[in-house]
Amino acid sequence: MPDFAGAFTSSVLGGAAAAGMNNLWDDGRPEYYAPTTVIAAINGAVGVIVSGQPSPEALIARAGAHCATFSDDYYHRIYLSPSRIEFGNLVIPATRTVEVWNAFLDPVTIFQLDGDTEGLSLGFFPPARMRGLEDIFYEVTATLDGPSFVDTLLTLHFSAGGTRNLAISYGRVLVMGLLHDWQGGFTERLEWLTDVLTMRSGAEQRVRLRADPRRSFEFDVLEYGNSGQLDLLMNVWQSRVYAVPVWTDRAWLTAAIYPGDTVLAVSTTDLDYHAGGLAIVGSTAGATEALEVLSLTADTLTLKRPALGNWPAGSWIAPARLGRLPAQQTVMRPTAAISQAKLRFELDDLASTVTATSSPIQYRGYDTLLRHPNRVEDVSVDYQRLIDVFDHETGSPAVIDIPNRPFIVRRFQFLVPDRADLTALRGWIAARAGRQVPFWVPTWERGLEVAQPFKLDATEVMVYARGFATYYQAMPGRQDVAFLHNNGTWYLRKITAFEFVDGVVERMRIDAALGVAWAPSDFRIVSFLELPRLESDALEIFFETDRVSRVTLPLRSING
Repeated sequence: MPDFAGAFTSSVLGGAAAAGMNNLWDDGRPEYYAPTTVIAAINGAVGVIVSGQPSPEALIARAGAHCATFSDDYYHRIYLSPSRIEFGNLVIPATRTVEVWNAFLDPVTIFQLDGDTEGLSLGFFPPARMRGLEDIFYEVTATLDGPSFVDTLLTLHFSAGGTRNLAISYGRVLVMGLLHDWQGGFTERLEWLTDVLTMRSGAEQRVRLRADPRRSFEFDVLEYGNSGQLDLLMNVWQSRVYAVPVWTDRAWLTAAIYPGDTVLAVSTTDLDYHAGGLAIVGSTAGATEALEVLSLTADTLTLKRPALGNWPAGSWIAPARLGRLPAQQTVMRPTAAISQAKLRFELDDLASTVTATSSPIQYRGYDTLLRHPNRVEDVSVDYQRLIDVFDHETGSPAVIDIPNRPFIVRRFQFLVPDRADLTALRGWIAARAGRQVPFWVPTWERGLEVAQPFKLDATEVMVYARGFATYYQAMPGRQDVAFLHNNGTWYLRKITAFEFVDGVVERMRIDAALGVAWAPSDFRIVSFLELPRLESDALEIFFETDRVSRVTLPLRSING
């Protein structure tokens, strides 16, 4: 029977680094098991093998080494999971669980904890003894007390040498509780990003560069009395993250909220609530509480954590977004006791609650915009041409107009009377993606006047003569026509030709009959149909009230 002379020693968190499987496993181990610091693996002690058998061959002494096994890759070390906790932006305290596994066969003691713990509530304090192979769980809570931003590294020291690191970071969010002053309205700005390459012919290539639009809120606040809250916000929190109530979506509680409630009776239809987002509940006195939304239905909000405060019926509640103020903010002080400011918040929280939607009426492969503009303000029309001017300054300049047509920029304003209509318009705007996606729109100009009745199968319409046959043959932007009947029905057709009849009327040929016989008085308006895109990637929705809003769309015609 052979005898083994030598020793196999195991020093907790000690030993020389082993080659082979240990290093491979440490490099490729799933993150859950990855230690935050390198812990040397166990290497066997070297001894001498001596045989007592009588044969000469067996009496030979050989030096050897212990060969590592998979147990050395899993055990004989300390695991800490996770090694980093990022709480994000907090409006209420948040808790995470940390797992510590002593994968040694011997007991280990956590005898020291280093690092700044301000703003943190830890579920353990050294010394803490761990049995061999013991797995324990601790809770780490980020509180709202302390500095506005926390980025700290906690180090756990073990009794026989070796450490583990736990990195923790988060920022605190302050609720912008100053009530909105509706006298100046409320402006929501959306901004996409499109790379537009225009050829000399006027043809375009448009590439979308931003998946979701950037978003900002702008509104007025008015503070009076001796509260001084606006001055406090500017001094302490101006560059930090705020939880900004979406004031256009504010409603009043019909049922009280009590501490411990997790389901709230709140209407969410056509409002900016979303799962994973925030809601703010408050009173006119200025008290507020931030709530995290887990899920929602048309008339309920389910919270991630129970409400803490007692909010009676009649308190206000609104969805909220995370946003920042600009680096320079102006505050007006008409008197010593009154402060006014126009606040503009650039939102960090860009989670979309809008689904891109197509128009109910399609024409020649594109959506349409058949909404009647609000003419409370004049519609401005700019005629822009892509011309090349060659001027040697010694004679008359040469002007070359390759597209041989103007690109027309119109600015239409639309009045949106209710939230359901605004939701539909938001979906249509989202499908435009700024300047990327074109659509058809009537010019809303009486450029065409039907001169004579026509039959249901007619593809020829007599219109009053204005030189169409001479100047509008095959001109982009003047090859399509929109008929709006008095009953609200639209008929969109392609113009195949204009023909001269006499000095009074011209014949307009269309690609398909309207299917009904009409007289000129049956139409509310007949106008040309243009194919434009949005002129700008940025647009604004201005809320007159929390329900009525105005949207201005600058449109630029393109080659179809």
